[in-house]
Amino acid sequence: MGRIAWVLALACVLAPPARAFAEPADGLHLTPSPYWQRGDHRLHAFVSTRVRSESWEAYTDDTSWYTGTRTRLRLRYGWRDEIFVVGELQDLRLHGMDDDGTGALATYRNANNGRNTAVGDDVRTLYFEARPTPKSFLRGGRQDVKLGSEEVHYEEPNWRYLKAQRLGERLVGTVGWTHAERAYDGLAAGADVAGFELLGFGARPTQGVFEVEGAYRPLHDVFVAGGSVTAGRGALLANDELGLFGVYYDDERPEGRGGLADDVEITTLGAHWLGVHPCGPGRLDTLLWGAVQTGDYDGLGHFASAGILELGYQLPKVFAQPWLRLGLNVASGDDDPLDGDHDTFFNVLPTNHLYYGFADQLAFQNLWNSFVQLRLAPHPLLALNLFVHQFRLLEADDSRYAGSGAFDESAFGFPATTSGGHRNVGTEYDVVATFTPHAAVTVEAGFAWLDGGAVFRAAAERDVQFGYVSMELRY
Repeated sequence: MGRIAWVLALACVLAPPARAFAEPADGLHLTPSPYWQRGDHRLHAFVSTRVRSESWEAYTDDTSWYTGTRTRLRLRYGWRDEIFVVGELQDLRLHGMDDDGTGALATYRNANNGRNTAVGDDVRTLYFEARPTPKSFLRGGRQDVKLGSEEVHYEEPNWRYLKAQRLGERLVGTVGWTHAERAYDGLAAGADVAGFELLGFGARPTQGVFEVEGAYRPLHDVFVAGGSVTAGRGALLANDELGLFGVYYDDERPEGRGGLADDVEITTLGAHWLGVHPCGPGRLDTLLWGAVQTGDYDGLGHFASAGILELGYQLPKVFAQPWLRLGLNVASGDDDPLDGDHDTFFNVLPTNHLYYGFADQLAFQNLWNSFVQLRLAPHPLLALNLFVHQFRLLEADDSRYAGSGAFDESAFGFPATTSGGHRNVGTEYDVVATFTPHAAVTVEAGFAWLDGGAVFRAAAERDVQFGYVSMELRY
């Protein structure tokens, strides 16, 4: 009954209504992407291919490369602007995963029966969506859920970036940086009421993320539901967005299928404030985010909290449009693991790659993460993104956590390693260059180096180095 109450009370989804179609002539059209139109009926096709090669050197002197090729075919049928049926097929192939590879390479290999190659052909998305009014929708089936980034959409690039990559997917996401990603089987709905966006969802996550050969099979023993109320910019404050959110998570997997000895059942409640304000020659942006949790974790009473503060300043009329940002991410840890309760914040099903270092060695659990970020656009076709992160454990008696949540039937999703009584995880330096020579082509290269601290004193090497080059074509 608890799950049903969450779904009914919160309604359900995370995908805003698409804009109305124009009224082209009947027949086949090839731009902006292929579609066929006849009266009120329209069938649209989207194709994308991404090739990405990665190198990993994690806590060792050996560097290993591998390559992933992902192709997606997405078909969308629409009747007027009221009914849509969407399906997406995915072909994924990983090659060259050495037996002695480390980092994410080793995680991919271990999740796919220890093979050097992995191949998966799957139905990634398949859902039905009805829009009874222009500002409401109801969706059922396999879909993406990205809590925090879908509620309200803005035209300005800085607002879009803040919503999608500084606010969205903190607790529930698809882990889009991985080759496989994950999806969700369930219901979702939303409505705009006088400038307030009401959204909710109830679903079971699928396998995926690192699981390629068994991707998009449902995780029957895991359930997540949530919702949000968002006052978009201008609804209450001229330059600010305010929101409330809630997430319920239930993991009943037995130990033999990736679960813990006892269930995990946690409710998270939180709020955010996002604003961009004119300030002198530039723009000042602020982000505040906070959450508290209660429930049961592996037979223990659970109570935890987390908070985020980010400040930025952008000079859009200066060369390269420099955007300097500072931030602090704090998630509670357990100062006494033997006292009969559990105080470590639970990260749920997030996309952590966006936030806690591109080397992906930390989850938002028992974490103190301060960072400096600089974004530059020296040319309309080129963007640079640079980070320096300082990582510490909030509680020395707790563990260091990594991962992005449940992704198959063999792993819990948040591996923990002992701290040995230390707090210093290290300093990470990240740089990503994105080149967009055409609207349909993106070329990207990135490098991350974690200079490990005392937490890794027992490892053969304390450092992690991750580099990649990728090209994506979309039509």
